[in-house]
Amino acid sequence: MPPKALFENKHRPDKLVMPACGECNRGTSTSDLVVSLISRWGFEQTPYGPADHAKLVSQIRIQAPDVLLEWETAFTPDMQRRGQLHLKRQGVDLPRGTPVVTIGPLTVRHLNVFSHKVALALYFEHFKRPLSNNGRVQAFWRSKEDFHHGVPLDLINLMGKYNKLVQGRWDTGKTFEYKFDTNVNEGLFGCFVRFRQGFYVLGFAVENKDTLSNNDELEDGGWIAPRDLLGPNPHFAKRLI
Repeated sequence: MPPKALFENKHRPDKLVMPACGECNRGTSTSDLVVSLISRWGFEQTPYGPADHAKLVSQIRIQAPDVLLEWETAFTPDMQRRGQLHLKRQGVDLPRGTPVVTIGPLTVRHLNVFSHKVALALYFEHFKRPLSNNGRVQAFWRSKEDFHHGVPLDLINLMGKYNKLVQGRWDTGKTFEYKFDTNVNEGLFGCFVRFRQGFYVLGFAVENKDTLSNNDELEDGGWIAPRDLLGPNPHFAKRLI
């Protein structure tokens, strides 16, 4: 975590590698592609940007054509005007002619699956064991449009520790970095993660579900067991608040 597709030309340091069963690995691969593409959408261009974007679109076209079709519903002149007006009302300034894409329920589900996968993977990295099915995980995602005025300081300061992928002089902090905290005694983990130009995840994991029932402040929300990551999870069809 994160997947190779997130990096320029799929080139990443050989760290933050977690085990996964075949079902989970295959079942989250489309979600990996979706985030790897969406996190690239922005105004800054990189040397491999156009080629990487084209490759990812081709993969999604083969692997999840329904997701691509959902995005393309915004490509009519009327939908473009409506999308740009919506963003303008939210205070997002767009250069003239900037295209917009519809993020519908299919895409939202993939973003939710990926976000929970992030929390599970980083829990493994810092606890050195998978979260058992007696534990629970929950995660929330936000886009660069949500943080067009900057990432709130309370989110940045929520976690006290910092990490990123570094290999010798190779620093991938511009592509992936995160704040995190752990409470080993109570089996608690939290992280706030940035992917490329504009996808963010706030995730939490608890080692024992009884911790939630004993704490009213934690119990609210869509906590799931790890085995339910690929389950129906109706609340995954909308962006979690």
